[in-house]
Amino acid sequence: MELGEEKSIYYFNEEGQKNTNKVLELVLKKAQELAINKIIIFTSNGDTAFELRRFNKEIEIIAVSFPYKQEFNVKDKNGENKKVIPETSKKKVREKLFDNNIELVQGTMPFNEIIIPGTREIKKSTIVNTLSLISRGLSFCVQSVLMATDAGVVEKGEDVIAMSADTAVVVNSANSQWLFHPVKGLQIKEIICKAHKITQENKKEQGE
Repeated sequence: MELGEEKSIYYFNEEGQKNTNKVLELVLKKAQELAINKIIIFTSNGDTAFELRRFNKEIEIIAVSFPYKQEFNVKDKNGENKKVIPETSKKKVREKLFDNNIELVQGTMPFNEIIIPGTREIKKSTIVNTLSLISRGLSFCVQSVLMATDAGVVEKGEDVIAMSADTAVVVNSANSQWLFHPVKGLQIKEIICKAHKITQENKKEQGE
């Protein structure tokens, strides 16, 4: 009797959006291999979902994004903070997703803290930090599957592929509440690809 099977993981030299097209290629190949028809993409602007639709007209694509019109502080080219909202909250992007038969899920991200001044929610930050030991994109992959399952566009216990930037995984889905349940919990079944290392620029962003 076979004890298991050997499978490969594709490792990018560095993390980042420059790897996206290769991720899409690997994801579509894995979806065909495993007969998986749902691909979940964590995206702030919908671009990767549109690119995947260009590659494949038939597969079911679910775009998961930040909460509707949630504001973020980002630095402009002059290093000054400015407030932005996810592009997926804009009418023209939402309409384009609909026209391309891409399901959009926006909602509270399971690992985000409820903001209470002067306090930290250690449990949730620990989950993010633990997943980031494998890949910084893995946390977004896991959260996107939980959000899609909670929204009812993925069934509990369904095998799907989730991707974010340079990371993609095969996941058996679960509701957020049951994430760590020994039977009903989420399972990361395969890692399709990930970055081999964090770039120096991204290390600086983390304060390292």
